Amino acid sequence: MQAKKHLRTALIILACAVGVWLLAVFALPLLLPFLIGLAIAALVEKPLELFLSRTKLPRAPGAFLFVLIFYALLITAVYFLCRIVCGEATRFLRELPELISSLAIPFGTLQKKLYELADRLPDGVGAAAREFVQSFFKNGSLIGSRIYDWLFSAASKVLGMLPDIVLFLITTVIASFMSSAELPVLREYIRAHTPARWQQRLAAVRDRLRATLGGYVRAQFKLMGVTFLILTAGFLILRISYPLLFGLLLAIVDALPVFGTGTVLIPWSILMFLRGNVRCGVGLLILYGCASLTRQALEPRMVGRHIGLHPLLTLIALYTGFRCAGIVGMVLFPVAAIFLKQIFFPNPQPGQTG
Repeated sequence: MQAKKHLRTALIILACAVGVWLLAVFALPLLLPFLIGLAIAALVEKPLELFLSRTKLPRAPGAFLFVLIFYALLITAVYFLCRIVCGEATRFLRELPELISSLAIPFGTLQKKLYELADRLPDGVGAAAREFVQSFFKNGSLIGSRIYDWLFSAASKVLGMLPDIVLFLITTVIASFMSSAELPVLREYIRAHTPARWQQRLAAVRDRLRATLGGYVRAQFKLMGVTFLILTAGFLILRISYPLLFGLLLAIVDALPVFGTGTVLIPWSILMFLRGNVRCGVGLLILYGCASLTRQALEPRMVGRHIGLHPLLTLIALYTGFRCAGIVGMVLFPVAAIFLKQIFFPNPQPGQTG
């Protein structure tokens, strides 16, 4: 009997996992503007309710006003951010050809030293090593053209997707206005068509997810802010061009699962050593150490056990998500694992993490 119960639970979890994958791959791209609109409506709901209770205005114009204020604040923040970051990005792209051409000297020096090392090896091993070095640097010489091809391809894709992006944004804006105006009706409809026992269970799951995921997301944004400040200050001290742009990009990379600041700062530091800029290379390594140690010190306190998943289960969710849906899957699949855990194992025993 107990085995049948475990098998039934396992089949349900498997079916839910397949459903999440189908949702992420097929349904999510179609539903995303409506989900974002619903999220915006939920975000402005509390101040909107307070405003309506004091002014006695009808809900529709009040919802329109508050969603409009939200978009005005969002556009203002994005405008000032882009004015700084996009300006630095534009100047960086203008200097990119010169930067790529300047890499020829350090790469040539490295190639010469590797050839000298290969010549010291026994004949068969040395010949193979020399051939490998020659092949590696032959492919490396094409990096510049590959970067240009990638940038041109990315720009072409963005231009080709422009009509879809405009349609997506318009749909999202309209959905947010309509969702905010009809949010109480939507809640009542869902409540009326959901069994009472599921209402209680889903409400408990919603509260736990709000506490876990909400706290986790807030903590991650705080950690991103701290990392951004440390990196930007370090880049300013090292007199590296475009400190705000690189600080923001590395803070985003650091927040991604599996990745970290070391994936960029360590190769960057090695490149500086090859170019003979020892001061900058050492400075980048010190900056990497400061950012990593700060994150390791703050993350347990700020994030704590918000996710509540076993490390092995987290790794499985990250890898499966990446294989199925790329970087987006690395974010969605752990979230789905948390959701399933909250449904099937809502009250773990003390010391249990998943």
